[in-house]
Amino acid sequence: MAILRTVLSRKGFVQPQHGITQYESDLDGNFAMLDANVAFMSDLAAAIDPLVGDFGINGVVTGFTLAPSGSLTPGLTAGTLYANGIRAVLSAPSLGAAPANATSYLFYSEEDYPPQFYYRSTLAPLNAGDAFIGIVVTNGTQVISVTQATALWGWVSVTPTGPGNFTVPHLLGRTPLVASIVYTSAGQVWWQSPTDRDNLNLYLVASDAGVTAKVQIC
Repeated sequence: MAILRTVLSRKGFVQPQHGITQYESDLDGNFAMLDANVAFMSDLAAAIDPLVGDFGINGVVTGFTLAPSGSLTPGLTAGTLYANGIRAVLSAPSLGAAPANATSYLFYSEEDYPPQFYYRSTLAPLNAGDAFIGIVVTNGTQVISVTQATALWGWVSVTPTGPGNFTVPHLLGRTPLVASIVYTSAGQVWWQSPTDRDNLNLYLVASDAGVTAKVQIC
């Protein structure tokens, strides 16, 4: 005799066979409740990605650490980032060679097919929403130095040399949506007005020489 199984439509839970215990209605109710309400990790990613895209959040979450190399291709570790409203996890990122004798800005795009890394001569992406990875400096044959991009919700150290207005590059690759100052010494640091940040810099004011602070950005 064939065994008939009831497979719930939303998440594919299989209800227990009937006729074995006296609690079939309870089991049916529990499985129906789970099927209606449970969220898998894939569901959460599907909900988060459009939200990230709507807010214009892009950049490195973790990893993607650049390193100098004996060729024109920098080292790059695995990592997670958001680009063009999509969460990308790359276990073996593949880069092309950077331009020789140049300072290049490395980006990652999900707009292209296939998704890819690319270099720019300025800190400006080809597509709005591309993720900034970092800065690569080369001589004729090698990558001689690298600078990491600031990660999402990363920290930028602030060390003004004197009181008054000063500017700090934030290396996020776009204008920060959120920026919060945390003092790490006596004195104060606050935002300039009317421009407090743009796609390149944070514009700040220090109360005294020797003041230090950190700015968290996203």
